[in-house]
Amino acid sequence: LEGLSKRDFFEKHGFVLLQKKTAMSAEDWMQCAPKTLDLSNFTGIGMPKIETPVSRIYAKEVEEMVRELMPEAKEVELDPLCARRGPGTKNPTYSFAVHQDYGLTAEDWPLMDNGFKSRFDEPTVKGFMAVNFWRPVAPMKGPVKKAPLAVCDPGSVKLEDCIGIHIKWDDLGYVKMLGLAHDDEQRWFYYPDMTQDEVLVFKSFQYFKSQAGRPELKTCFHTAFEDPSAPRDAEPRQSAEYRVRIWF
Repeated sequence: LEGLSKRDFFEKHGFVLLQKKTAMSAEDWMQCAPKTLDLSNFTGIGMPKIETPVSRIYAKEVEEMVRELMPEAKEVELDPLCARRGPGTKNPTYSFAVHQDYGLTAEDWPLMDNGFKSRFDEPTVKGFMAVNFWRPVAPMKGPVKKAPLAVCDPGSVKLEDCIGIHIKWDDLGYVKMLGLAHDDEQRWFYYPDMTQDEVLVFKSFQYFKSQAGRPELKTCFHTAFEDPSAPRDAEPRQSAEYRVRIWF
């Protein structure tokens, strides 16, 4: 950790691993991921207002982590549903393409005219962030060997290597994401043998008014990958991803 606190490491590199047990069961996770990953998971738009194990249990656990890493956060938007990946889920495959879930600036935020722009323009708002809380979950029994997740240190990425991509989600139109051209100086990291008691927290979107006119990459490109050292009969990865939107 370079002698840094978890908070400072997260601020410097855009990601951090936390040791955090959860009270969520395998049944809880499945109940809270009833559909394929869609734009509601990224923006909250269209997310139902319901009570779930995530809203009762996991949202509180995640908010504690948010306050630990980002104590200056003013408001945290916590959804009642998450996304699951692995056999038997609505997202049975893994994403092996390097990508970034959002664009670089406030203008890139998906469907920004749906209340986001007016909120961001309020004088009391300093900035906005979306953060992914990614973890292995039950019913997985052992540590992750198959298709672990890797993240790229944003400090090692040149802006000219970021490629704008427009993705169509459902009937909501096209939204901007980012692809990445390879450069040997990019620094990729992963945490081997992650367990259900660990959470990989990484920034997916960050834009503050103080950087107006100065696009900066402070967020993590990421991808699943095949670890050549993994046993052929490795247990399939079961994971949950929970994106949280944070106002500053």
